[in-house]
Amino acid sequence: MSHALELPASLQEQRLTRRAVLRGTTALGAGVLAARLGLLRAVAQETESVKEILDIAVTAEAMAVTLLGGAIDQARKGAYDKPVPDPVIAILEGARAAEQFHYEYLTAAGAQPLTTTFTIPDTSILTKYDSLFQTIVTLDTAFIAAYMAAAQQFTRLKQPDLVRVAFQIAGVEAEHRVLANVALGTRPANDVAFEAALFQTVGQAATALKDLGYIGGRGPSVTYPGPGAIRRDLITQQTPGDVSAVCEPPTAGGGPVVPPPEALRPAQPKPGAAYFPETNHNVSGAFLQYWQRYGGLPVFGYPLSEEFEHAGIRMQYFERARFELHPGSWPERWDVLLGLLGREVTTGRQSEAPFRPSMPLPGAAVWGHDSITEQTDAIYFMETQHNLAHGFLRYWWAYGGLPIFGYPISEEFRERNRDTGKEYVVQYFERARFEWHPGEWPERWDVLLGRLGAELLNL
Repeated sequence: MSHALELPASLQEQRLTRRAVLRGTTALGAGVLAARLGLLRAVAQETESVKEILDIAVTAEAMAVTLLGGAIDQARKGAYDKPVPDPVIAILEGARAAEQFHYEYLTAAGAQPLTTTFTIPDTSILTKYDSLFQTIVTLDTAFIAAYMAAAQQFTRLKQPDLVRVAFQIAGVEAEHRVLANVALGTRPANDVAFEAALFQTVGQAATALKDLGYIGGRGPSVTYPGPGAIRRDLITQQTPGDVSAVCEPPTAGGGPVVPPPEALRPAQPKPGAAYFPETNHNVSGAFLQYWQRYGGLPVFGYPLSEEFEHAGIRMQYFERARFELHPGSWPERWDVLLGLLGREVTTGRQSEAPFRPSMPLPGAAVWGHDSITEQTDAIYFMETQHNLAHGFLRYWWAYGGLPIFGYPISEEFRERNRDTGKEYVVQYFERARFEWHPGEWPERWDVLLGRLGAELLNL
C-alpha cells in the first residue's frame, strides 16, 4: 500500500519558488492571478524568507479548511456514492477544525494567504467516497513534506520556535492521513517509517498545488472558509503551547531588553538619518522606513535610544515600541518586527482579574471564525481568550491590527497613568497599551497609546 504524491515532472528537474505558482495558470490568466496574489516579484534565492514560507503555509491551511467544509456539507446531504458514517464525518470535522487553528496561528504570526479562492480539479471528491479520501491522503502527504521543508528553512533562518511549530503541524497532518486511510479501509493505515522528502523548498509545495489544479485551475471555484460551521469544540489542544504567535525568536533571557548605556546617551545628528532634537536620537535605514510607513509619532513616539545589538538582533527603543531587525523575516516591511512590550511590562500580572481568561461579550464575533466587518462591535480572540470592542477595536483595526499591536492580553479596565497621575480606561495588547482619553483626539476615537518603551527603560 502506498499513496505517494505524484509530483509534476517539473519538480523533479528544478528547484522552484513561490513565483512558480503563476506558471501555466489558465482559469484567470497569469497576469490577473499574479496581480491578485501580489507575486509579481521573482524570488531568486534558494532560501525563502519567513514571510514567504508562512504565506504559502497559511494558503494551504485555508485550502484544507475550505475543501473539507465542502466535503462535510456533501456528506451530510448524502451526496456520496455510499453513505459516510457519522464517525467518519466526525473525523472530517475534527480535521477541518485543526486546520483552522493552524490557519489562525499562522495569520497571527504575520502570514497572509496568497489567495482564499481555490479550484476543484476533480469534482468526484464531492460525490465519490473513495476519491475524497484518496485525495485527502495525497494532499496530506504534500502538506507533511511542505512542513518538513519549512522546518529545514526555519533552521537556516535561526527560527527555533517556528521549527518546532512546523513539526507540531506536520504531526497532525500525518494523523489526518492515517485517519483517511482508516476511512478507506486501507490496512495498514500507515506503511512508511520515514516520510518522503518531496520538496526542497516550500515554494515547490505551492507549485504542486497549482500543477494539481487547486490554485487557478479549471474546476469550480470555492472560497475560504467554505460551507458550514467549524467545530472548534472538537479540538482540545488549540495552540502550539508556549510558543508565541509571532514571526520572531523570543527575546534572549525572556525579560525586558536593556540597551547598553552608550545607546541611551544623547547623540549627535548622523548623515542620512532623521534626527529628533526632542530626545537627541537618530532614526535611520529600515527602522526609519518602518517608522514613517506604519505610524510615526502617534503610534511609535520619539526614539529613546540609538540602534544597538542584543542577542545578535539589531534593536532600537521608541516611546511606545521596540523595533527589531530580523533579516529575512518580512521583506515587505523592511524585516522589522516589534518587540512584545505589552507582555514584558505586564509580567507577573496574569493573576489579576483583567488579565484572566474571559468569556466572549454578548454578540461578539470570533476572530478567524465569524465574518468581521467595519460595523462589528466586538471581537473575541480564542488565542488569548480576551475581547476587543468599540473604540479600542476601531483604533486597533485602523492603525495596525495584529502586526503592530498583537492580540489583546487583558480586558478593558481602569488604571492610573504614571505620567499624568490620572485614571484612564486601558487595555493591554502584546505590543501596546490602549488608553481612552475622552475629548483628546476624537478623530482617533480618543485613543492614545501608552509609553511602554519609556516605562521599560524607566524614562
